[in-house]
Amino acid sequence: MKLTAVIFCALFAAAPNASAYFDGSISGVTGPHGYRGSNVNLMIGAGGLVLEPTWASYTSNSLDSIYKTYALRLARETELATFGVQAGYTPVSNLYSNKFAGADITLSLTPGKGGKARLAGPGSKVARHGGEGVTRIDIGASGKQTKHEYDGATKLKTTQNEYSLFAGAKVLAVGLSASYTGYDYGSENTAPLINPVPSHAFVYGASPNSSVNVRVDLPGALMVTPFVGYTGTKYRHGVKDSDAYLAGAFLDFNMLAANVSWQLFDNGNSKYSFITAGAGLKF
Repeated sequence: MKLTAVIFCALFAAAPNASAYFDGSISGVTGPHGYRGSNVNLMIGAGGLVLEPTWASYTSNSLDSIYKTYALRLARETELATFGVQAGYTPVSNLYSNKFAGADITLSLTPGKGGKARLAGPGSKVARHGGEGVTRIDIGASGKQTKHEYDGATKLKTTQNEYSLFAGAKVLAVGLSASYTGYDYGSENTAPLINPVPSHAFVYGASPNSSVNVRVDLPGALMVTPFVGYTGTKYRHGVKDSDAYLAGAFLDFNMLAANVSWQLFDNGNSKYSFITAGAGLKF
């Protein structure tokens, strides 16, 4: 608790005055073999401070249980940069649990031309509407450590470190973003069970080595923003590399928003489709 208080004070002291805002969304994903997932994401901001609680659940025939993940991110926003810290955990279910913590920084190379959300990284939203003029560019980095545990006859643990570099740009009405995520492992006695890979719409019980993601938000008609994306991931322990292809659309009705997407996951042996749909409210 003392460490949390110190981090909070260091990040958020002397925050500038600004109007309050709220951005919340709920989404669900369905996939093969009984896969079902739910996500609730909230963003509450005031005076340059941002609070982002999230909740997610996952289940499928192979998972054989319902797993829930709770997380909280705290961030300090200025026109030039966003600094954030996060922590969360997955409570024990079917003997498995995890806990994680991390930090991130995003810099805007074109300060003053953005909205509240960044174009890439933890501070980004589903559709990148922020930005004025011809070009906006955001770059950043993040790190996270996750400890996976399996409490069977013998407690098994795996420590996973995750490092990401990301960038986003908006040129006219086109949004571009890309990220690279690398992993290393300390103690490694059990395979991660709930292990989200950035930009995957689902959880995959494997140990990634690295992941690359690119995404393009295209100009659309009226209030519709279509988008496409690709994620390539390499894994440890002989698990085949995977490719994931994304296509979808974001609908903006001012205070209300909705999105739907389809992701094709190819793990080298089989191809699986995942459908995600969600809605949100912002003011």
